[in-house]
Amino acid sequence: MAEINYPLSIRTVLLSGYSRNQSASFSTTEVRSGALYKKKVAEHQPTIMSASFKFTSDEAMIFQSWFRNKIKMGFLPFNLNLCTEWGKVEYECQFLPDSLLPVSRDQVIWVYSAKILIKNYGPPAYVPDDISDFPEYILESNRRLLDIIVNTQLNKVSSL
Repeated sequence: MAEINYPLSIRTVLLSGYSRNQSASFSTTEVRSGALYKKKVAEHQPTIMSASFKFTSDEAMIFQSWFRNKIKMGFLPFNLNLCTEWGKVEYECQFLPDSLLPVSRDQVIWVYSAKILIKNYGPPAYVPDDISDFPEYILESNRRLLDIIVNTQLNKVSSL
């Protein structure tokens, strides 16, 4: 992980202004007949996130100070909490130079947008690799039922 953290006192990436792209980890070769030939390119492909941030004037000042002084105009990597399929997870990120922080103003709100490289995007260590084999334990409707059962049983044990 990076040594510099995103300032938690200001707003983070907007969920509505957040999209992610990841290249395939393999390539295929077009053939005239027979099956496609597949070749593994890399184990971990870079993940690029298009993000937007909305700040009040005070938050924009804090963000600009952090951007200029802490991460040296976007040159240094930083840690950022992102909402993912696995909940809120901290990733090491870095701004990409080709889209570095275009800014616009929407009345009293400053709107920044950027492309961010997410290093080692994937599930956190506590998520098992074989989670797809047990969907019945993961689905929210079943978790609620499991939560009720566990809480009921724990209350019975604690009252003894």
